[in-house]
Amino acid sequence: MNTSKLKSKSKTFLAINFGCRVNAAETNLWSQVLIDQGFSPVIDFDSPSIILVNTCSITKKGEKESINKIKFFHKKYPKSKIIVSGCADFKKIKNLENISVFNNRQKETIIKKLSSCYNPKIKDKFSKTNRFLLKIQSGCTQFCSYCIVPFKRNYLYSLPINKAIETVNQAVNNGYKEIIITGVNLDQYQHDLPSLIKKILDETKIKLISFGSIPINCLTKDFISLYQCSEYKKRLSHFLHIPIQSGSNKILEIMNRPYTKKDIITKFTNLKSNIANLKFGTDIIVGFPTETNNDFEQTLDLCQKISFSKIHVFKFSPRPNTSARILFENSPKISKDTIKFRSQQISQLQSKN
Repeated sequence: MNTSKLKSKSKTFLAINFGCRVNAAETNLWSQVLIDQGFSPVIDFDSPSIILVNTCSITKKGEKESINKIKFFHKKYPKSKIIVSGCADFKKIKNLENISVFNNRQKETIIKKLSSCYNPKIKDKFSKTNRFLLKIQSGCTQFCSYCIVPFKRNYLYSLPINKAIETVNQAVNNGYKEIIITGVNLDQYQHDLPSLIKKILDETKIKLISFGSIPINCLTKDFISLYQCSEYKKRLSHFLHIPIQSGSNKILEIMNRPYTKKDIITKFTNLKSNIANLKFGTDIIVGFPTETNNDFEQTLDLCQKISFSKIHVFKFSPRPNTSARILFENSPKISKDTIKFRSQQISQLQSKN
């Protein structure tokens, strides 16, 4: 990215991020690009010369919030250069002046040059607590029926282990105490996740490794064995966010999730049996098309049995081009009151654990 024309201004930028921790990591990396080009971050919305907005479209609400924020900045700071990226549909801002749009692939071309490294000068919320977002993977070809991400990031990239080690060592040198391993779909990390974690533990002095979100199929014997090693276990987070989305085999199949209810039970049983003091978080979608009361009760029962400490509840949002949207349009609608009730029931579970 060439921002030389902007350097004659105040050389300040404001970075705003929406959505997942992968987006947050990319926003941080792009912020580092700007810092390396002579710009300074501002956090008080004081007429920045550049405004960077990294958008999300995982839900209709998230996309609307992203687009509205861009419009807000465009109106409030007419002299600022606005750089936009992420997964949102940018048709609603295509006629706005002074806005540059980069798709995800273009964005990753810009930031990959840094091999995922940035420093606390970016002033993000994670750096304030000495936590570093280590993005090791991008892209997804799973095509879960409700998810728009494979339409936005349908290419795969995995950070080589040696590059990850270099990045973590640099993060330690920069004062970070914890790394948060993140990716669009860590199940598609191409260099073996347990091997990466072991190398980081062996070849860096990072005090704690945690995970943004870890797919259930990543929880292998090799992964569990790391927690059973006395020299490793104190450096591994004992909170794992493991999205299951549903406890109904029927719904899981329609969602195109790569596991069954039995698989979920087996994985969590193994984790609890082999690792002491683990706590879990998860994602649950309620109101998925054709979800019956029985389907929901199975999800509710499974969440109760697992005893999640945190549950992110998402009300089903039909996203463009997904097969779930077609199913939604051609299935009897689940009432808003029913979806609200189911969401409340799931949400209440986390307060009991």
